[in-house]
Amino acid sequence: MIARLPGTFLCCALSILFLLAGCKEEKAPVFVPNTGQIQILNGCGKPGAAEQFRNYLTDQGFDIIEFGNATSWNYAHTIVVARTANEPVARDLAKVLNTDNLIHLFDPLAMVDATVFIGKDYEELIKRWQRPKQ
Repeated sequence: MIARLPGTFLCCALSILFLLAGCKEEKAPVFVPNTGQIQILNGCGKPGAAEQFRNYLTDQGFDIIEFGNATSWNYAHTIVVARTANEPVARDLAKVLNTDNLIHLFDPLAMVDATVFIGKDYEELIKRWQRPKQ
């Protein structure tokens, strides 16, 4: 035997089902960096800093083609340098590294789009990367 539901009840039940079906949890858009050729130079003197930055940036989707030591180890702050007109690469690097230190030194002969000079603030930057995203 099939029980008959009053029309109002059936209408309310269907409305609730349609509302629930339309409710989906919104996810934050995934950050996709502008890709380009990146150079990372250790300017702080801490052994392994350039490799640590390379690993982090590679995990974030950047193309690291070179890493090593800068000619000097007295950089107080980490700096992202835009080397070519492909400035969005450097801007995205600065965003991912969580630094505002972005400068433009365009070089028509540059082999990379951007260079990261790791400064003595590298530990603070690493702590920022490791904080859970909210």
